[in-house]
Amino acid sequence: MALNDVRANSETRRRDIVHVARKLFAERGYAATTMDDVAEAVKFSKPIVYQSFPSKESLYHEIVVETAQQLLASLAEATQTADPRDKVESAFRVYFRLVTEETDAYRILFLHSHDGERAAELRNVELSLISFIEPQLAAGISDEHRRLLAAAVVGMAEGAGVSWLVRQEALDWPSLGGGEADRLASQIATLAWGGLRAVHGD
Repeated sequence: MALNDVRANSETRRRDIVHVARKLFAERGYAATTMDDVAEAVKFSKPIVYQSFPSKESLYHEIVVETAQQLLASLAEATQTADPRDKVESAFRVYFRLVTEETDAYRILFLHSHDGERAAELRNVELSLISFIEPQLAAGISDEHRRLLAAAVVGMAEGAGVSWLVRQEALDWPSLGGGEADRLASQIATLAWGGLRAVHGD
């Protein structure tokens, strides 16, 4: 029982550290956030933080990987529908829910990960999204063509998400009514669907 308690406490600590660090990284960026900052914010001693994560890099990496995995799992669930148009909008809806409802996580993935060495983390997330989108596209085109279109869809979503986020920040994070993710998904899906329908076989 004691061992289980220790393990549970360790897992709880890790979750607490990740939760607090996600907010700090989102607000300050990777370079400006220290493990001292994390320890102070989560109210653990620095050695306790280092027991859970041996470095700031490992902590940041876990946040990125965890968020990306959750996004991909949600996309897989949302695109079970057989209707191609619904599939496109459902995928965008999941993506824009991350933008509008999990803003800290999105800022880490698609804003701060552009910085310095963190760029590799962003590339990995983008490549995972492209690999997910590829098989969702129509047959009859070459693999190279399909991958190019998948990359374009990911770029469209990322560009719209970053633009929305920057505007919200400039407006000092105004309070929003419900349905913001649905609105964004509908608008971008209409553009994406119109373009994908126009694609012809190679």
